[in-house]
Amino acid sequence: MNSIFTEENLQAFTCAARYGSFSRAAEELGVTTSAISYTIKRMETWLDAPLFIRNTRSIELTESGTFLYRKASDLLNDFQGIRRGIETISQGIEAKVRICINHLLYTPQHTARMLNILKKQFPGCQIAVTTEVYNGVWDAVLNNQVNIAIGAPDALLGGGGIDYTEIGVIRWAFAIAPDHPLAAAQEPIPESQLRLYPNIMVEDTASTINKKVGWLLHGQETVVVPDFPTKCQCQILGDGIGFLPDYMARREVENGLLVTRQVHNPRQHSRMLLATQHAATGQVTRWIKQQFRPGGVLAELYQDLMHQA
Repeated sequence: MNSIFTEENLQAFTCAARYGSFSRAAEELGVTTSAISYTIKRMETWLDAPLFIRNTRSIELTESGTFLYRKASDLLNDFQGIRRGIETISQGIEAKVRICINHLLYTPQHTARMLNILKKQFPGCQIAVTTEVYNGVWDAVLNNQVNIAIGAPDALLGGGGIDYTEIGVIRWAFAIAPDHPLAAAQEPIPESQLRLYPNIMVEDTASTINKKVGWLLHGQETVVVPDFPTKCQCQILGDGIGFLPDYMARREVENGLLVTRQVHNPRQHSRMLLATQHAATGQVTRWIKQQFRPGGVLAELYQDLMHQA
């Protein structure tokens, strides 16, 4: 037996339910009123349940009709999604792209703007974004959890099957609260003094490769936090010390909440790479790689967070 739940039948039913009228549904779909009425009657016969209460001037959904309307609407959305997905794939555009952003480059504003740009350029592509810390980014790439990594740290040894290119560097600033004891210390501050205070540290999220430690002195107490905004707030409150990305420290220095100081053996710049699976050759991936080149729209988007090498 052929299923009654064809796309055409479901469109007729949902359109009639939405307008509360067979004639208006017929006008919308470009068919006769009798065709709509016949389709609905066939559906009711097949389901052995009335879908509408028919009045003189209007129709109303029954309880069964209301249930079917919800399910039919979902099915029609699925039909449209499948069609768009196949059209997208046939054009060489990935159906879905998973992007991991290094937490050093993650802000809600930058991420929302990037998604806005990508969806305008590739409306048929589903995009999923995650964040990781330090080598957690490489972990996600190597375990095929993502297709693209924005801000993979440094170069990965033994990373076969991965393409990467440098997109900038993060510069670090040693930042502390204005009333912290080290704020009055002679510069550059020696490690013997730095070691006396807790280091506010964001832990690497890698689980299958070695974790990276950003900056930590031997014997120094640590306070582990989940992200850099939390680390920044802890340092503002004087809970500890450490290096912050210079763009983050600069904002709080301007607000009078932090001061920066020179220290012995400062933290070196961190290279940020754009990494992709070697097998990822779809249009979205290629476009992202192109737009992170100097002058590209994504390079310009992130230029306030990174410096050129």
